[in-house]
Amino acid sequence: MFLVVRAPGVEIALCLATCSSNSADMRRWLNACALVLAACGAPKPADAPPPVAPPPAVADNEPWLTTLDRDHPLVGDIWDAEQGAVIDASALARRLATAKFVLLGEQHDNPDHHRLQARLITELVKAGRRPAVVLEMLEIEQQPEIDRYVAQSDASAAGFGAALGWEKTSWPPFSEYQPIFEAAFATKLSIVAGNIAQEQARALVKQGLGALPAERAHQLRLDQPFPPALEAALIDELRASHCGQLPESLLGPMALAQHARDAQMAQALRSAGGVDGAVLIAGAGHARLDRGAAYYLKLEEPDAQVVSVLFHEVHREDKDASGTFTQQGPFDYVWFTPRASDDDPCAGFHERQSREGPCRVRNQTYARNQISPMISRPAARRFAF
Repeated sequence: MFLVVRAPGVEIALCLATCSSNSADMRRWLNACALVLAACGAPKPADAPPPVAPPPAVADNEPWLTTLDRDHPLVGDIWDAEQGAVIDASALARRLATAKFVLLGEQHDNPDHHRLQARLITELVKAGRRPAVVLEMLEIEQQPEIDRYVAQSDASAAGFGAALGWEKTSWPPFSEYQPIFEAAFATKLSIVAGNIAQEQARALVKQGLGALPAERAHQLRLDQPFPPALEAALIDELRASHCGQLPESLLGPMALAQHARDAQMAQALRSAGGVDGAVLIAGAGHARLDRGAAYYLKLEEPDAQVVSVLFHEVHREDKDASGTFTQQGPFDYVWFTPRASDDDPCAGFHERQSREGPCRVRNQTYARNQISPMISRPAARRFAF
């Protein structure tokens, strides 16, 4: 079996033998999977916010970096779900300024999404806000390293990626995310790691909730039942995002790891946003209002205003904003952009399986940060939550 693994911070392709019914083989197979699956009230404004640099993001008359369906009629539109209408960027910025927590859901490999995220951060500061910037791409164990770098007199957004070893991870190049850090550095906003460690996620997939101390599991509310309908929807997405080839026995453990990520991001938002709120930079799945980080925010702060923005890549079949919004899930706003790629991560698997047969594609395990020769790295990135 060829298995595409696509989880936050991990882009992996596995070719695994699944033709044997031998239990020892199956245990080795599951263990291999588990080792690599790491697995998607308004605050008061500051009295005197610092001068703000021009937004390092997409201006209304600036060309898009991505090109696919750039001329689609929805590109550039911002859909307000509550009003059922298209609004402009200034109206969106005003509405975000009233929320304590702002969730900005991206497609990881779309550079326009990161420029728009940077633009909204800058607009929040212009409105008198001083939100912390919490990122899915940074693990909580990196926080001391982040703080040390930011405290240096010569610290800069341009140097942040190298200082944190960004290019050693499987996230898209730091240059694509740099506008977000430019916005944070220009206005001296706190930069906060939002994700659990890869090792912890692997342990959850392999061992279940027992991988965490009971106190830690309770702190993240992972010891509480998750709404069955939302759990079923998440498992369906996990199944589809792995080309239907992920063993059913791993779907539940992977969902648990996803919950842990959402819960940790919510915890980071609350911890960092106590003074003036926080912004989350994360994959679209984590920014959903029903089962993402917002789910755990509402458990802890039911009265806090949480607003979610989805940056959505248009497709040819997208006919109108309202219909597309309904298909994408619960977000307050949807900002339509061109697509970065049309690569199909499942196409290579199906083509090779058809050509060689399922039992010939075996015993090839590609380590973290590697991609199977039949799938391009940009294509594999499409499956991030």
